[in-house]
Amino acid sequence: MYLRKIKLLIILSFFGVLLAESGYNTIYLMEFDNLKNDFTNSHLKEALPDLIKENYKFREDIQVEYAGDIRPYLEPKIWTDEEPIKGLIINGRFQTLNDEFFVEFEAYDIHSWKQLVKRQIFCPVHDIICLHDGFLMAIEQSISPFLTNALDINATISSLERKPNRKIPDSHDLDGTSENTNLDLNNLNESGSNDLDGGSRKQGQYGNRYYREFNFTKISPDQNSSKKENTVNLITILDQILTNPYDVNIGELSLIPDPRKPGNMKGEIPVEYSVRSALAQDMFTSLPHEKLIDENGNVRLQFLNSNFVFDETLTEKLALMKYQVMPVIFFNNKIGGVQFIILDSWSDKFTRLEIKTVPMFWENQFKPLFALTPGADNIQLNLDEASHKVVYHFSIPYEKIGDYTKVTVKFMREVELEKFLESPNRGG
Repeated sequence: MYLRKIKLLIILSFFGVLLAESGYNTIYLMEFDNLKNDFTNSHLKEALPDLIKENYKFREDIQVEYAGDIRPYLEPKIWTDEEPIKGLIINGRFQTLNDEFFVEFEAYDIHSWKQLVKRQIFCPVHDIICLHDGFLMAIEQSISPFLTNALDINATISSLERKPNRKIPDSHDLDGTSENTNLDLNNLNESGSNDLDGGSRKQGQYGNRYYREFNFTKISPDQNSSKKENTVNLITILDQILTNPYDVNIGELSLIPDPRKPGNMKGEIPVEYSVRSALAQDMFTSLPHEKLIDENGNVRLQFLNSNFVFDETLTEKLALMKYQVMPVIFFNNKIGGVQFIILDSWSDKFTRLEIKTVPMFWENQFKPLFALTPGADNIQLNLDEASHKVVYHFSIPYEKIGDYTKVTVKFMREVELEKFLESPNRGG
C-alpha cells in the first residue's frame, strides 16, 4: 500500500503545476488493489476499472484513460486555453471478508490533489449482480456529478457526503423489474454492519431485496460421482508413475579381450533397480486406500470397490498387465549412434526381432518390483521396496564399441518397444 501511495503521488504531481477548473472532462483510472492477494478474484484489478471505462464510453465529451497512459497528456501542445484537460483520477481496492465482498474507491482532482469522493460497497460474496450493478451505480452517482459543464466542486462534494438515498435507474434495477428501488450506496447490505471485521451471516438484505445462500457443493445428483472422480484420478496416477516406476543405479563397466572370440571385447555391467515407492505412496495419499506392510517390508496398497468404479474394461486392462514395463539398455558412441542393445524381457517373441546393423542381446533377469492385481473387492498394488541387482554380460567386436560408450537405461512398455524395434534407424 505504501508503494502504491507513492505511485499515486508521483502521478498526481505531474499535474500539480496546472490550475484546476470547474467541470471535469477526463477520467484517469488506476488498477484496483487486491488487498488479500486473492487469486480467485485477481482479475478484478483490471475488471473494475474496465467497468468504469465501459460505463462512460457513450460520452463523447468525456475521455477515460488508464493511469499508465497519462504521459502523452503532459505534452505542451495538448494544454491549450481552447481545450484544457480537467481531470480526476480514480483509485480503489477490494477484498473478501467472511461472506461479503468489499469494494472501496475514491476520486481525486489531478490538479489540486483534493479528494472529491470516497465510497464503499458491500455485496454477498457470490452475488455477481450486486457487485456489477452496485459498483456501476456507485460510480454513476458519485462520479457523474463532477462531469457536468457547470460545476460547483465544493457544493457537489458536500452533497455527496450527506449520503442521500437516490433512485436506481431502470437499467440498474436489481430485481430485474421496471420498478425503481431506493439504495444507500454506503450500505448495500442493510441487515448487518459495514464493519470490515463483521461476522458471517447466512441471511441478509440490501435495498428491498432479501437473500439467503445455500451451498450444495457436497451433494451430487449422481451418487457415484465421487467414485468416478476417484477412478479417473487413480488411472491418471497409474499412467504417470507406473510408466517410470524405478530408480536406476548404473555400475562400473568392465571390458577385457574375449579369450573365446579373438577381436571381441568381453564386458559386464551391473545395473541396480529399486521401486520409487516414496513417490508412489505420496501421490496415492490423495485417494482413499488401505496401506499394509508385510513382514518383509513390502508395501501393499488396496483400492476398495466401495470407493471406485472398476468396470470390466479397466479390470481386463490391469489383468493383462498393460502397465508392465521392461528395461532396455542402449550403448551409444560419441555422436549418439547405437553400438548395441541389451533387451531384458520375459517375452520370448523379442528374441525373433532383429535390428539392421545393430547387434542385440537378450536377457531374462529383470524382476518386476511392483504388481497390479484386480480382485473381487479391490485392486491391489504391491510394491517390493528391496532393490534388485542385475549383471549383464556381452561380447562385442572391438570396432563396435571402440574407446568410448554411453550407457542408457530406458523403461519401455511392450507396445512401445515393438514400435522401436520396427524402426532400424531409431537410437537412444
